[in-house]
Amino acid sequence: MKDKPYHHGNLRNQLIEAGIRLINLDGMNSFSLRKVAAECAVSHTAPYSHFKNIDELVAAMGEHVTSQFMDTLHASVQGQEGNPDTIILLGQAYIDFFIEHPQYFQFLFYHSGIVIDLDNYDSDSYPPFALFRTTVYEVFRSSGLPESEFTKHLVTLWSMVHGITALLTNNGVRYSGNWRDLLELKSIF
Repeated sequence: MKDKPYHHGNLRNQLIEAGIRLINLDGMNSFSLRKVAAECAVSHTAPYSHFKNIDELVAAMGEHVTSQFMDTLHASVQGQEGNPDTIILLGQAYIDFFIEHPQYFQFLFYHSGIVIDLDNYDSDSYPPFALFRTTVYEVFRSSGLPESEFTKHLVTLWSMVHGITALLTNNGVRYSGNWRDLLELKSIF
């Protein structure tokens, strides 16, 4: 049997990205560290120098994507707090992130196990959604929207942004326009 070549570079991130690809292709049932190693062309023991088991790899995959997603969202609203256009900027950043990384959408929202509680403001919701909610609520407060309407309008806004993103990341959906231009968020509240 031929030995696998010594792996140079950032194997940890390559294992994470390979794991996301494999889960998106085959789901969690057939997912294994051995398959991730084969995808990266390294020995079947190589992943164990970075992850003690499959659960640790899946958690690292979620953290990897969430960290990048949060960086993108934070950068989009930096210095824009309370400005009604902040919602549009945040929505556009949300869409742009998944235009650039469509594989992350399927992984995050169908395989990673994240929980988003639309009704409970105080919950430990998924950090990108919590940032979206906090930003939107700040705009709602500054616009004088009654607090009793916050949740309904939040769900409407997030459904629009998340729905557009779900469509653009679906290989079977075609659209010739610019997905970002679909955001008509100001007219909702």
